[in-house]
Amino acid sequence: MVDTSLTGMRCRATREIRSYQGLVRRYSEGFIQYNMDNLGRHLISVQWDNGVNDYVYPTEIEILDQGDESAFNVVN
Repeated sequence: MVDTSLTGMRCRATREIRSYQGLVRRYSEGFIQYNMDNLGRHLISVQWDNGVNDYVYPTEIEILDQGDESAFNVVN
């Protein structure tokens, strides 16, 4: 099931994320495209500012608050 409630929100990587598309360094930022559940896993599709477009687990990112740039973890 695809959930678009977080679409367009800014997020930041809480750790280094390696994938076949490239490397996303800790504290890199990007935009959330959508959330989805796949095979019992909750995944979030992110378009990173460095051009990488990849799925991450909720514990690998934090959503940035629009007003004061403080952050909170995504927990589902």
